Amino acid sequence: MRRHRRKKIPINHLKIIGIFSLLLISNIILYVAFIKHYLYDSDILISVTSINNILSMISAIIILGFISTRLPLFRKLGDSSIYEIGYLIIIGILSMVVSYFNRSANTEAIINPFLEMFKVLSVMLIFMIIVTKLKPFKNVLKGHTRKKDLIFCMIVFSILGCIASKYHVYVNGAPANVRCLIIMIGGLIGGPFVGIPSAIIAGGFRFMHGGVTAFPCAISTIISGIVGSLIYVWNDKKFLRGLHSILLVFLFTGFEMLMIVVLTPKAISFPFAQDIYPLMLFASVLGMALFIMIIREEKGNTITYEEFRINEMENTLDGFIDRVDELESEVEELKKEKSD
Repeated sequence: MRRHRRKKIPINHLKIIGIFSLLLISNIILYVAFIKHYLYDSDILISVTSINNILSMISAIIILGFISTRLPLFRKLGDSSIYEIGYLIIIGILSMVVSYFNRSANTEAIINPFLEMFKVLSVMLIFMIIVTKLKPFKNVLKGHTRKKDLIFCMIVFSILGCIASKYHVYVNGAPANVRCLIIMIGGLIGGPFVGIPSAIIAGGFRFMHGGVTAFPCAISTIISGIVGSLIYVWNDKKFLRGLHSILLVFLFTGFEMLMIVVLTPKAISFPFAQDIYPLMLFASVLGMALFIMIIREEKGNTITYEEFRINEMENTLDGFIDRVDELESEVEELKKEKSD
């Protein structure tokens, strides 16, 4: 009997799996530290509040994610280059409805921070939508890594990373933002030439603003650029698949919280991480999901004249191949008739 050889996993894929494994371990350590802190060092009421926040965050992600996956169906009603903004508009309307409900139900204190965080995320995504319409970004997205296009993307993501540091949501005095998400996307799209310099600039900008978490937040920002860049290189210079990208930012948010817990005093680190972790997780997962939809649409809509000509010639070639097959069949039939 013939034995089937087991397929060997490419070494680069093993490296990517290694990064995911390290991030998963860091998340497990974070959760164990939280449990220990809640059980032995904290009031049980605080842990109940945190559980409520996390459950609210998960529910919001499920609802908004479900609606986001259904929104592309509206595109059948008409084709527009700005229809992507419809994602943000419709979900923004949903946010206002939920906000009204929360005020009437006296749950505004729990949900309002998520709505504020979504507003921050919406602004950053609008900037990203504008950037995706520019030619240098389109070139990089297609894998055309010309130096001037990479420099353009590096500058853009550096600016967006700095803006994300300033544009945030305060929860009990702790700022939550999407800086690492922006830098991670930069690395996943443009590789080391985009991800690492923009990470250093955005991380340095955050460190200069000071605060008890300035150092761990700056380090996390730089690491996010490095991780995104390495995965870009090891993934054959392609953007990571949708679910894998979402899982990546999910795990990296936990790693970022672990950095805060480890590199800041205990009395500050756990309350700080407890306040911002649900918001950061919500923004990172939803932000990556929406960005993936944006770039998928951009890839689907963007076609150059050269690509059009290539597709046209390939279709013509397929037609000739089909005709050759038909002629070969006719020749075989004539040979059979002659032999009979």
